Amino acid sequence: MESSATEPKILDKKERWKDIKSRADEYEIQWDKDGVIQYKNEKIAILQRSWGEQMEFIVAYDDLTNEGYRLMAIDEGKSAGGGFSGGANAYFYFQRINYVK
Repeated sequence: MESSATEPKILDKKERWKDIKSRADEYEIQWDKDGVIQYKNEKIAILQRSWGEQMEFIVAYDDLTNEGYRLMAIDEGKSAGGGFSGGANAYFYFQRINYVK
């Protein structure tokens, strides 16, 4: 049975790493480690909630949902002393609805 042109090619572990590494630079240009919107392209977006930027976070969150992104996961970071979640630098991972399967 022949595979169709639209099926993804299955790579071994070394080939996958080499492929990811070769494409990382094109993604890194859009990375903003100090911004509320850490990363955004036509398929995914990552927001960071930081202390003192609550209103900016709300605006960015609202914009993403208006553009058709859906919240998929939250990473609240490491636990602070006393068992509280980090939360101060939580990451919110979105995917545009068109790309959700």
